[in-house]
Amino acid sequence: LRRAAMPAKRKLVPPALNITPTIAEGPSPTGGEGDGSEAHLVDLQKKLEELELDEQQKKRLEAFLTQKAKVGELKDDDFERISELGAGNGGVVTKVQHKPSGLIMARKLIHLEIKPAIRNQIIRELQVLHECNSPYIVGFYGAFYSDG
Repeated sequence: LRRAAMPAKRKLVPPALNITPTIAEGPSPTGGEGDGSEAHLVDLQKKLEELELDEQQKKRLEAFLTQKAKVGELKDDDFERISELGAGNGGVVTKVQHKPSGLIMARKLIHLEIKPAIRNQIIRELQVLHECNSPYIVGFYGAFYSDG
């Protein structure tokens, strides 16, 4: 018996990922400056034009970045719990409403009983999420530390 040659599997190529700061003076990973000034919006507009996105992607990303600037610094008291979305070894994800803005968000609660070096690595990863502008990645509003 002879077998017909199987076509080679095509390897999926992930979409391009652009990691560019949303603001010239990169804000802290704890939520950013959030003053929503015109200068920041103009800077965002310029950066959006540099990305190779279709019109719908540009509009959605622009709307998210504008909302993110308005949200400002995040605090535990700003959230009202709606329901649990999931749980695992890494923490618990809940559906919450950001009371000052009315936005519905997902919040991941991670207990940080870890060494300082690992905590610093997590902070660096959060900074990358904060600076990453891609229509293929969930929008990241910020992070905060809360005792308890």
